[in-house]
Amino acid sequence: MVENYYLSRNEQMLMDIAADADIIVTADLIQATHNMMSPQSVRNALSSLGSKGHLFRLKRGIYLRCEGPGMPVIEDPKKIALFLFDGYIGFSSALQHWDLIEYESFDVFVVSQNKSGCRQVGEYEIRAVAMGEKAQGMIFDKGIYVSTLEKTIFDCIYKPRHSGGYPLVAKAISESTPDWKEVHRWFELMASRSLFQRAGYVLSKAGNVPEWLLDDLRSKVEHKSRLDPSGKSKGTYIKEWKLIDNVGVWNLG
Repeated sequence: MVENYYLSRNEQMLMDIAADADIIVTADLIQATHNMMSPQSVRNALSSLGSKGHLFRLKRGIYLRCEGPGMPVIEDPKKIALFLFDGYIGFSSALQHWDLIEYESFDVFVVSQNKSGCRQVGEYEIRAVAMGEKAQGMIFDKGIYVSTLEKTIFDCIYKPRHSGGYPLVAKAISESTPDWKEVHRWFELMASRSLFQRAGYVLSKAGNVPEWLLDDLRSKVEHKSRLDPSGKSKGTYIKEWKLIDNVGVWNLG
């Protein structure tokens, strides 16, 4: 607790309430706990505490407690990410949630429908990625909204740049046990021809995908393409998929 003489009477009152609250402090919580203060007084005091570094402002009316000046308490960065952006936890953050990658990155990804953005909160960089009509397929699990395992596989192949890259995605898939019919359903619902092609190749490198699914994806291959359409033109040509692997997934064996 910061010494009283740094704070006004209202600010000290709010800090006392915040000390007993969760790490998230909201104007509504303060108002409900201490209704003697007007809503404007609460907003003013919260804003002042944020300016002084006693609280960290996430967004209008929502703050984090701080363990030191400008040092927000972050117990669960994924929950904080969902306070900042509407959507669900996705991409590499979803892979981590489903225990498919070992490390916890300081980048936290939220899949949103129509808003992209980035916000630094303590050590974490929280990124919202707009996916339009593809922003679906979430479940409430362990206190957060996160893409299902099957939709995580689709999202990571669709946007590998937010998922650690194709080699990491292929390795993560190799350690997963999804409902493959559900994985197939997401691709049938949302994939373009070129994405079928890329998905088939990446899934084939995972090594645990049923042959019926690979056969179906193979049947949709039409034209030569590159694994990373915006990448270099040189790479290893994969005849089976009519695909130039220009990112190095082929060497996973």
